[in-house]
Amino acid sequence: MRSSAAVVVIPLFLLVVAGAGAQGGDADAPAPAPAATGGWVPIGGDVRGNGFYRQVAKFALVVRMLAFRAEEELTLVEVVAGSVQAAGAGNNYRLLLRAADGGGVGTYEAVVWGVPGSTAWTWRVLSFRRVAGDQN
Repeated sequence: MRSSAAVVVIPLFLLVVAGAGAQGGDADAPAPAPAATGGWVPIGGDVRGNGFYRQVAKFALVVRMLAFRAEEELTLVEVVAGSVQAAGAGNNYRLLLRAADGGGVGTYEAVVWGVPGSTAWTWRVLSFRRVAGDQN
């Protein structure tokens, strides 16, 4: 009989980011994300239905759990809005998202730096914060 246990695949870049956050101030921690080289530009089109921005938001939620050692797990409900800013070889993505925990749905802001499509750069969660309370 087969086990019903779920298999979770964590990409290598996620482990690098998670390990860096858990180590504190070690000398071998990754360098900070590059400085912004432009202003914030609103993301056009349907950000709610865009798979790329959902993936970035899910990445921020996973890093929040693993690297920042959050106590409660959040599940992505939707990406509400976002903006992008050029930064070095990649971009900063500031996403407004709704996520659920056991007590309801809250609104959060995540800022993530990364280079889309690259395997040579480690994505980084620059900040993650709650911006609005629970809704049932």
